[in-house]
Amino acid sequence: MFKKITYILLIAFAYSITVSAQEVAISDELSIRNYFSYELIGQIEDRILVYRDKGFNKEMDVYNEELEHTQFSEFIFEKRKTDVYTIIGQDTAFQMLYGFLENDSLVVRMREYDKVVRLIDSTTLTKIHKKEIKRRFNYSWSENKAKVLLTSISGDNLVRFIVYDCRLKAITWHQNILFDKMKIRDFQEFTITDIGNIMLQVRGDGIENESLSFILVNPLINKQFDFVIDMDGRSYNDVYFTFDNKNRNVVISGTYSEKRGKEVKGLFFYKKNINALEDIDFPKFLEFGATLGEEVLQGKRRNRKRVFDDLELQNVILRNDGGALIVCEITKDYSRRSPYNSGYTARDGRYSGYSRRGWIDYYNEDIVVLNINPEVEFDWTKVLYKKQFSQDDDAVFSSFYIMKTPSRLRFIYNDDIKKNSTVSEYLMDPTGRIARNSLLSTKYQDMKLRFGDAVQLSGNSILVPSEKNYDLNLVKITY
Repeated sequence: MFKKITYILLIAFAYSITVSAQEVAISDELSIRNYFSYELIGQIEDRILVYRDKGFNKEMDVYNEELEHTQFSEFIFEKRKTDVYTIIGQDTAFQMLYGFLENDSLVVRMREYDKVVRLIDSTTLTKIHKKEIKRRFNYSWSENKAKVLLTSISGDNLVRFIVYDCRLKAITWHQNILFDKMKIRDFQEFTITDIGNIMLQVRGDGIENESLSFILVNPLINKQFDFVIDMDGRSYNDVYFTFDNKNRNVVISGTYSEKRGKEVKGLFFYKKNINALEDIDFPKFLEFGATLGEEVLQGKRRNRKRVFDDLELQNVILRNDGGALIVCEITKDYSRRSPYNSGYTARDGRYSGYSRRGWIDYYNEDIVVLNINPEVEFDWTKVLYKKQFSQDDDAVFSSFYIMKTPSRLRFIYNDDIKKNSTVSEYLMDPTGRIARNSLLSTKYQDMKLRFGDAVQLSGNSILVPSEKNYDLNLVKITY
């Protein structure tokens, strides 16, 4: 069985009125009790897939486009103890990268399945002596999902890189790199571009928070390039880096203060072609200004001198002309007991249960959108008002999801973090005009939606997980 609800919305912009309807399909419950993780793989042809990991048991559930459950499949591997690194959903199939120990080696393999989990292809990608692997692999996808980067830190400054090409179904680069003067704690984040370049952020040398250090690795010529973003005496706070695959630009942005520990003053932004990077370079600094500060403070009692201190970069949406939309959120959390009495439970990369670190209040408030033109100047800034509060849940039901279409962006979120609430959205067109609408009510539906883990299925539909009492429902919203 499944449920389907249709909502009619009137969406009013400054000069036009658009009528649209939402169709909401809700699947039956799927148990996640005693499961380590789950992952929404997305839509493959006319099927929607959900992966569940129960430790020794790895499973796939298949739904049709109406969210009727059509199939359950359990994967049978060569060894009972198998680590699935990542699953890449594609248009007509999905690929799984996994590994297991056999004798004295870690065997890394690939399997490809169709939409109904029939095996299409499988192959051994590489074998690594188990003494050379000290930590499990982390993964990163390229934007076009054509390449997968697997990384494992094997020593204080030794990192193993594996680049897998989904189209060739083969490893195209496998290398151990020794980074001089680096330690495990120095490695911050790894990313891979559509053409296979690897970029990683490391802790900078010198005065803390006054420089940003990056390493660019080009597997095609087996060469690395180190470069530093000098903050010119300022101190960075939040940092977000990405790659503009269309224009081949490295893009680095974040918030800055005039001095460490002082209030956040604005945004820094750095953009340069990958072939024009310099050893040391400077970003451009854009001060937020009083007008934006007043917009954020509207109706609130927040400290006027530190209005932007809780601003966190959530996404950078690259414009076709080389500009960018910087999407931020005002977030903060407060502990309600001494941290000395709290335990700790590590979070999985795809899914986590509730934190055991103590009693914590989470606040996820306004969304701030900063539109930067190709000349690195503010075209416009917008504040999308919301107020979310939750306790002891790692804020998994808070924040928002951005649904992207060529003509507009939809910022979708829960109004309140409780099972009987409403879901709202902000629509934004390319000129920055916005409209706010109520999408649906979760009252009587027994749902708690995790928009931070939603997946866009097409240009007009998204898939959102809903959790309650260790039961998972899938919710499909179609415009």
